[in-house]
Amino acid sequence: TAHLLLDASSSMHYGSGKVSKLEYAKYVAASLAYLVVTQRDSAGLAVFDSELRRYIEPSSTMSVIANIAQTLESIEPTPRTNVGALLHEFAGRIKRRGFVILISDLLDNVDEFVKGLEHLRYRGHNVIVMQTLDPFELTFPFDGSIKFRGLEVPDEILTRPRRVRDSYLEELNALLTKIKNSCNRTGVDYALVDTSKPVDQVIARCLMARGL
Repeated sequence: TAHLLLDASSSMHYGSGKVSKLEYAKYVAASLAYLVVTQRDSAGLAVFDSELRRYIEPSSTMSVIANIAQTLESIEPTPRTNVGALLHEFAGRIKRRGFVILISDLLDNVDEFVKGLEHLRYRGHNVIVMQTLDPFELTFPFDGSIKFRGLEVPDEILTRPRRVRDSYLEELNALLTKIKNSCNRTGVDYALVDTSKPVDQVIARCLMARGL
């Protein structure tokens, strides 16, 4: 059984190109659900932000794909993320051991997120984390004078990106390293997903990394 957990918080709405992180994550979730069901296994979907918003019970019938697709099409981003609390909730909700696939930018409290991972692993679940980020978030290629607006908080800052690029990338790399190391320590598979990459290549890389 594969439980797909999709982050629909406002930070996932960001996109430097034609596709936002949320739209990209929808493609990933739908593709994974289809692959699971066509192998006669069960797939379900949970959509969350600060709390669980929608939940589709896992099923191995093709009708669940239609339900998942319809749910994904209707998702709108909402403020705030609480990944850690959601993982704790699912650790208690899921009775049978299975796969939990988290698709999120993980721009949240890392310590609480790690506690949620540990809870899922303690319950015997296989966990895959797909940290989904926009290429502009990964490289910070901005120039000139730019006003940045918070996606989950109302803060704004006007700055010259060249002055803060090195500090930003240093902080980002520290965050990514902390998350990846935490996943490795808890026996969780981690993949950094760049939304500029084709979805099929990203999924194939993740599956091959698990020997699937």
